[in-house]
Order: sequence, then structure tokens, then C-alpha cells
Amino acid sequence: MMDQSNPVREPWKLAPPDVASQADILACFRLILGRNPNPEEWTGHSMLAGQKLPGVVASYLNSLEFARRKLLEPTGSGDIRLAELSGFRIHTAADDGAVGRHVHAGNYEPDVTAVFRRLLKPGMNVIDIGANIGYFTLLSASIVGPAGSVLAIEPNPRNARLLEASRRANGFDNVTLAQTAAGAATGLLVLHTSHSNGTTSRPPDELAQLLGSESVACVRADALVDPARRIDLIKLDVEGAEALALEGCDSILRAWHPILISEFS
Repeated sequence: MMDQSNPVREPWKLAPPDVASQADILACFRLILGRNPNPEEWTGHSMLAGQKLPGVVASYLNSLEFARRKLLEPTGSGDIRLAELSGFRIHTAADDGAVGRHVHAGNYEPDVTAVFRRLLKPGMNVIDIGANIGYFTLLSASIVGPAGSVLAIEPNPRNARLLEASRRANGFDNVTLAQTAAGAATGLLVLHTSHSNGTTSRPPDELAQLLGSESVACVRADALVDPARRIDLIKLDVEGAEALALEGCDSILRAWHPILISEFS
């Protein structure tokens, strides 16, 4: 564990750890247990240095002390608030520090919002891949109007529930929600979340990890739209899976050459 006076320089050049060091054990205390070790216990715990790192980390993750911190309980499902924004309303979770808090404060991605307002016109059709709680979905729906449409693709079920609640609060019948991940092929992925943000990965090979994971469907975006429906704009914010999501949009891209607005992660 490095302090600010001794920062890690170019950590990407360090060799992957195999065995635990005393610094790793101290990091387990501070990050997993949320405290520093006391003098009486440090002698015993520091003797774990030299053992295989995964086993050492697992011992802290499986401890009663870590379980009592309740860090793995779902977030973003407590205090739900309805924010009144320009053109639409949106449900946010008060404890969602990633997106909801900024949306509710009215300062979420103002530069990107300005691009949407400049490019979108009534009657356009939009696909929002990685819709999260639906800020850009609802913004788009408010602009394209009843003659247009928005397809929101979001795998996180908690986000999807908030988005559906917001869709109903606005009476946006021009919004369709697909609770799925967007990828290059139909299949199964595992969802990893932090507040409303999240990533997906292929299912683990180990049986216990597979059975304990949160699985989500994955489909090609091409399969979710009528081939005859013109698509004018696609927004992607999928935490590193942009290339896979775009591969699943191949037919749409070739047919309609839509505007692309993408996060690069």
C-alpha cells in the first residue's frame, strides 16, 4: 500500500503477483476489512507473506468481518428520487454516485447533452447501447417525439427497472427497453456492477464462480430492430465492449450509416 509521498510509478510495468507480500496483506486489511491491523494480530497475519496470493485474498473476502461491512449488497436501490430536467423526468437513486447523483443535480455530461440536442430532430430513430438509468434514452425520446423512436439496451436489471419507471413517468411510448447486453453474438455473459455502472465478461470456467455470478443475456443489436427502420443515431457507452457492440450493429451500420456517439474505454 503506497501513500502519496511514495506513489507507484508505471504500475503497468510490474510483474503480475503470484505470492502475497506483507504490503499485499496490509492492503487486504485496508481495502477489504476497512482498517489497519492492530499490533497483536499483525504478527500472525504478516506470516501469510509468501503464500499464494489468491488464497490469501480469499481468506479476507470470506471472513465474517468483511461480511459485516455489507459491501457486496446491491447499491442504487434505496432512496429513489424523481428529477425534473429540461424536457423530461428521470428516476435516480440517491446513493448512485456514478450517474444518478449527477443526473439529479442537473450536471450530467453537459457537453454530450449539447451534441444530442444539436444533432437530433423530430422523427429520428435512435439506439442507446449501454443506456444505464436512461438519461440519454429519455433525452432522445423528448427530442425525436412520437414520430421517432428510441431503443434502449441495458443489461443491469436495477438500471432497467429505473429506466422503465422513468419511461412511464414521461409517457414515452416511443421508447423500447431491451434488458440485455449488446455484443457480437447471441449468448450469455456475467454482469459486474459498481453503483449503476458495470461491465460484462464471459462466464467463468469454475463451477462455483459460475453458479454465484449474475448472468445476463447478450444479443446483436441487429436482431433487435426492424431492418426496414432507418436508424439515425447510435450511442455507445459499454465500458470497454464498444468493438463487440459495434460488430453486432454491422447490418445497421451498412444500411443506414448512422451518427455514432461513443465513449472510448
